[in-house]
Amino acid sequence: MRIVAAGALLIGAGWVGAAAPDQPSVGTRYPATSPHSEPVALRVESFTVPPSSQPLVFVVAKNLQNVPYQGTLTIKAPEGWRLAPLERQFALKPGETRRVPFTIERGSSVQCNSYPVEVSATGAGATVVRRQDVVCASAPYFNPTIDGDPSEWKDAIPVTFTSGGRKTIISTYWNRRQFSILVAVEEQELIRYRAGPTPEPFDAVQIALSPPDTQTGNSPDDQATRFEFLFVAAGTAGTARAPTRSVGRPWSAGRCFQLASPGMKLAEAAKERRLEPLQCEKATVAVSRTATVTYYECGIPFSLMGGQIRPSEGREFCLSVLVHDPDGTGIRDWGQAAGLWPWQRNPLAWSRFPGAKWGENPPFDNKLPWGLCSSIY
Repeated sequence: MRIVAAGALLIGAGWVGAAAPDQPSVGTRYPATSPHSEPVALRVESFTVPPSSQPLVFVVAKNLQNVPYQGTLTIKAPEGWRLAPLERQFALKPGETRRVPFTIERGSSVQCNSYPVEVSATGAGATVVRRQDVVCASAPYFNPTIDGDPSEWKDAIPVTFTSGGRKTIISTYWNRRQFSILVAVEEQELIRYRAGPTPEPFDAVQIALSPPDTQTGNSPDDQATRFEFLFVAAGTAGTARAPTRSVGRPWSAGRCFQLASPGMKLAEAAKERRLEPLQCEKATVAVSRTATVTYYECGIPFSLMGGQIRPSEGREFCLSVLVHDPDGTGIRDWGQAAGLWPWQRNPLAWSRFPGAKWGENPPFDNKLPWGLCSSIY
């Protein structure tokens, strides 16, 4: 992978600078003094199985100095939990990033799916503390009917975050045939997609799925490592009448476009391509709306992912979500809510498309851990 210095890459209009590399390449040189005020950066990854199943919890630590770092890592879990060990000694090379595991020996799942955690690192003459609300990011086994009715999703594990005072809730399921996702978007109005050479801004949900242990490149010549899809409401709104839908629930025909797949040049994904030729007929989409919440429900066959993400219990992969709300909060980014560091924005992590309304800064990287589990019980 070729590393591009910050400020050296221009992609489209408004996004300048590639994300800083997460780990230095051979021969990378560091300044005489670190530009950071703290010696290390810390964050806690989402759980990929329910806490009551005694999973591992990973703390990600990055050395921000130009010299090696040695320290002690401590994590405090919610009250009543027991983690092992209580602390870990760890060492990092200059610029190195490492995942440090702790075992949940005793934990409990809560309905709100939010777990306050405090992690601290003591070393290099300083103690760095980070407090974070961690979620369980996992899909239980179930086969929902993709019809825009959210009532079948009560046994999912909802991941909730707030942007600009508006909530977004991500729920996922899986079965042997397909991966299913429901994104509930609190917004004032639903703007539908209308095909055309220069479409007006519209509401949409953009997701990226990747095999584990993959990285997003920092050069336009690098290849994509993600499967990327866009869900939109299209056509004219109607009123749901089918027995599987709640009577009176406004709904719209949904469409899915596949924006990227592994092996594409990142430069190609970064172009604003017309959406119509990218329509994914094999995916099933339904969009409905109740009061101020829009529900994007989609089923994506695992066959579209060429065996790179396989349906089996305990499987881990990467999933991230962007919500496009151009007349409201703008871009809502799960990467930001999940605690990615500020320098983990990457203009090559997400595809651009006509009608999108991007902010001044690119979204965060799309490599967020997710898992497949048997159930929430």
